Amino acid sequence: MFKHLLTLILLTVSCVASAEICGKTDDRILSFDSKVGRLARDGETKGCAATLIGKTCVITSGNCIEKDTVEFNVPLSIAGVPQVSAPENRYAVIKSTIQTKSQGGIGDYWAVMRLAPNSVTGKMAGDVQGFYKVATHKYRDMEPVRVVQFTYALNDTEYVRDGVPARADGEVRHFAQQVSFGKLVKSGIFLLPEIIEHDADTSYGAAGSPVISEVTNEVLGINTHGGCQAEYVVKAGARYTNSGTSVVGSRGFSKAIESCLAEEAKEFAQ
Repeated sequence: MFKHLLTLILLTVSCVASAEICGKTDDRILSFDSKVGRLARDGETKGCAATLIGKTCVITSGNCIEKDTVEFNVPLSIAGVPQVSAPENRYAVIKSTIQTKSQGGIGDYWAVMRLAPNSVTGKMAGDVQGFYKVATHKYRDMEPVRVVQFTYALNDTEYVRDGVPARADGEVRHFAQQVSFGKLVKSGIFLLPEIIEHDADTSYGAAGSPVISEVTNEVLGINTHGGCQAEYVVKAGARYTNSGTSVVGSRGFSKAIESCLAEEAKEFAQ
């Protein structure tokens, strides 16, 4: 009963913001991580992040499953206009492989899917770009993390709150790959082990961005919700953090990951 009440509270507040800057400055910087791609509709340049965890398996947020292409090695934006990756860095999502939870609140948004071979090279994404290992145990609170993202960077709309000064490099970072650093503030809250909270800066477009341990380089979870500058009174124990879904805390997420990697291993063993 208590867990159900907590879930209802988080469902109520989860729609306030998708991502936010934590603190008084935007500390995101350019990043060039080949294992994290931009998930969008084919030909578009705004979407979510998707992270390789195998030759073909990627993880992202549950609200991103309508998108169909993951592109890696995304170029810098030009005068604020996001650019498309070269054809050899683009991989189509195999829609029939999607496993997802996309109807819950904080801690209940996740998706696992596989990518088809590249249409130009015939190679698998993980063989070319590399891939991350996912966490197999709960991490301690306050451990250092990073969040790799493809997010808004121009600092001139509602997506960045008042009081955050504009960055001079916003026009090249805009929906290109960026990274921010912070702490894993909380790994699981109360009776909700599937929730992770962190204080790394994010902005619009950070859904599905991997939360990666700076200690082990493992993916601990995915970013799904903002909250660092929340305007509501109670949010996840009154901590003003950005939030997401834990790999090990969410039983459904971890089982979907195991299933995807098992299918992948079986296919390539033949």
